[in-house]
Amino acid sequence: MRVMSIALAAATLACVSTGAPAASIAFGNYAGGLIPSPPDLRSRAVREEILQLAMSHCASYDRIAYITGVVPGYGNYVSFTCQFAPGYDPVKQGRSFWSFFR
Repeated sequence: MRVMSIALAAATLACVSTGAPAASIAFGNYAGGLIPSPPDLRSRAVREEILQLAMSHCASYDRIAYITGVVPGYGNYVSFTCQFAPGYDPVKQGRSFWSFFR
């Protein structure tokens, strides 16, 4: 019984891991962050996925993502910054830090 459940878990893990995205975790805060560099960074689909991940991270802070550094290879990172859109004024929009204390 135990061998059957281990075999089923291994088969499920093999099926799930084949469809895993190349980059799925972004570390950072409102100023920017890091994404682990996947081994197939030259693929256009992987680069678009990394950009989407950075954009979704920065969108949670109402900002736009800009990729600042790419170092390919195992153990390296793709770095990005989160900046306000050109012409955006958070004070006028009521989203600044100081607007919460009024």
